[in-house]
Amino acid sequence: MDVRGEALSCAIIDKLPFALKQGAGRLIRDARDRGVLVVCDPRLLSRSYGHAFLASLPPMFRSRDLRDVQHFFAADAESPS
Repeated sequence: MDVRGEALSCAIIDKLPFALKQGAGRLIRDARDRGVLVVCDPRLLSRSYGHAFLASLPPMFRSRDLRDVQHFFAADAESPS
């Protein structure tokens, strides 16, 4: 399924490795798309496949702080359409 724009603003990966090989690519389709990619697996930072996954992503802001996500969505809601 191809979802573009505001209809998809958050993609969640619960466990690595995961079956959907296009995780971040489903979220950010073009320069106008914005979103949050959440990876819940704590092994992301401790296993070699976690490091390989991070290295495969395009450059983006990274955080482990929920407040950063809240600020991201609050700023998006305040911007004019």
